[in-house]
Amino acid sequence: MILTKLDRFIIKKFLGTFVFMLFLLMAISIVFDLSEKLNEFIANGAPWDEIIFVYYSNFFVNYGTQFSYLLNFISVIWFTSKMAGNTEIVPILSSGVGFNRFLRPYFISATILVIATILVYNFVLPQSNAARIEFEEVYYRDHNTKTDVRLQLANNDILYFRRYDGVKKEIKDFSLERIVGTRMEYSLNAKKAIGDSLSNNWHFENISIRRNGEFNDDLFYAKELDTVLEFGVNDLVFRPNIIEAMDNKELDQFIKEQEQTGSSKISYYLIKKHERWAAPFAIFILTLIGVSVSSKKSRGGLGVNIAIGLGVCVLYIFSMQMTTVAALNVGFTPILAVWLPNIIFSIIAYFLYLKAPK
Repeated sequence: MILTKLDRFIIKKFLGTFVFMLFLLMAISIVFDLSEKLNEFIANGAPWDEIIFVYYSNFFVNYGTQFSYLLNFISVIWFTSKMAGNTEIVPILSSGVGFNRFLRPYFISATILVIATILVYNFVLPQSNAARIEFEEVYYRDHNTKTDVRLQLANNDILYFRRYDGVKKEIKDFSLERIVGTRMEYSLNAKKAIGDSLSNNWHFENISIRRNGEFNDDLFYAKELDTVLEFGVNDLVFRPNIIEAMDNKELDQFIKEQEQTGSSKISYYLIKKHERWAAPFAIFILTLIGVSVSSKKSRGGLGVNIAIGLGVCVLYIFSMQMTTVAALNVGFTPILAVWLPNIIFSIIAYFLYLKAPK
């Protein structure tokens, strides 16, 4: 495919405006975020080089990727409206260039952004988020604390603990039971449990282990005991945002493990998984909407088209939130919840395309 002067002009405008919007929005976001968190960073002794090169560089990657489809839409609205306002589009279409041909450089640019966004989502963002989350855990976040947690693990194991203290890294009133049929086969109870965050090693204090045999029970008591279980402390007391640091393979395995435990957050994890693919493809849809809306010269000029663009952004985000809430609270299918806004706005894009100036 040979790129004409028109193609190169629009692609340059498209990608150039996108990069400008990206840096402008992220600069504003970083200023607001720093003003909110600066006191915490200083109080916790965060070095300035880590604040800039570890936290905010990865902050830029994370939020820039997440909002790429909206930045793309605003970029299209912005420079296409300026072209229409300068009466550049009318002579292009009047010279025999059809509207579909006019759309080609837009979709070449959109394809570049879609491919880049998918690659970043799946290969760059997990490592980037891991570094950002680790920084937050050390210098900003409150320590992770959980109370009255009850989980069903694999192999018919049921676990309960009264409290996890994120400061001391210890669990109070730890209880693990194995139920086979209607009979409790095994139980482990400890007043205190400390798990290794890097392995499945555990240290227990004031522990009792009971194995119920067919005729006799076996009881064991100890002041202290070190042992290895089939799970680690991070499997029990992780933060939900830790899935942002997982690649697709790790996330699939994590969801499979959580399904075995009967976790109530499976829908949330599936939504986050499907968003990694649905959000990039929204770039195509919003590009078509943007060109269709802004390629006609408006009496109100650039401001009207920008207002329309922001309105569409708000509606898109609102529809995403509505379907997400439906998936989390009323059993709506997660994959449909994620893709439904794209389906709805694809229909809107088609009707706007039909009414666009030809």
